[in-house]
Amino acid sequence: MKYEIKTYQESFLEDQFEVGKEAIKDWLFEAQTPVKSLRETYSQPGFDPTTRFYAFKDDKMIGYVLSRVLGEIDGIIKADLSYPRVLPGYEDAFSLLYEKALEELKKRDVKVVRSIASEQWPKTIEAFEKLGFSYSSEVYRIFNLEVNKFTIDDKLDLKGITEFNKESDFDDVVEFFVRTRGMDKERAMQVADIIANVYPEEFFAHILLRSNNKIIARAVCTRMSDDTGNFYFFGDEDYFSKAIITKMIAVLKEKGIENANAFLTKDSLSQEEKHMKLGFINHGEVSRYEKEI
Repeated sequence: MKYEIKTYQESFLEDQFEVGKEAIKDWLFEAQTPVKSLRETYSQPGFDPTTRFYAFKDDKMIGYVLSRVLGEIDGIIKADLSYPRVLPGYEDAFSLLYEKALEELKKRDVKVVRSIASEQWPKTIEAFEKLGFSYSSEVYRIFNLEVNKFTIDDKLDLKGITEFNKESDFDDVVEFFVRTRGMDKERAMQVADIIANVYPEEFFAHILLRSNNKIIARAVCTRMSDDTGNFYFFGDEDYFSKAIITKMIAVLKEKGIENANAFLTKDSLSQEEKHMKLGFINHGEVSRYEKEI
């Protein structure tokens, strides 16, 4: 088929969301980024619309590919490239989008292109290997907890564990960010404001653990899809216990959430055993693949 290729325009975002959602509907532990988040990301300084390509057939968007020049890494100019998303029936647009992205990246003196793939995302590994990509490294490991299989112990002591309340907890969360994440106060207040006022609907659960009137740990579950959330724990690992998870699961059950996913990078892999003891199941890794161009 013959397609028209265009670079990014803000008016494409709604269609990008729909195309992406359909294209990866069979991918496990992955979801299409919502339009609101896409718009926020694409409005940041440094965003380059000329490295995002969209394929149209008779004015209908049928696929897209996203790329981003990273600059020099270890003395080599590298770029990230997404797996091209195309609607069923338009698979021939995959190669066209991929070649268009590579053509642009070569103009930017990019020497290495990298992407991510997983056995949980059908055809991604095979497609990249056919294109000449090779395995480079593990990016993160996927863990999943089925909420309804978690048994809540009503006798468990949940003292000091509460849900986030923006009226009473905002300043304490700011202080936690400054103390544990190295943020200056202005940046910490910006992040806390996003949590409390910009994207509150994206938080299925936001649990705080206090000791001596200070927040010492946070457990967060953010929206991935209507019934699935992504779980993150922040704080000293000694506080990553059944108590804080139990409070989070109780909130998720009330909201009808079925799954909580956790993605552990090399910086958080020390939590792997504790995740598994709490019922999370390891579903493999998401890996980085690279190719010289």
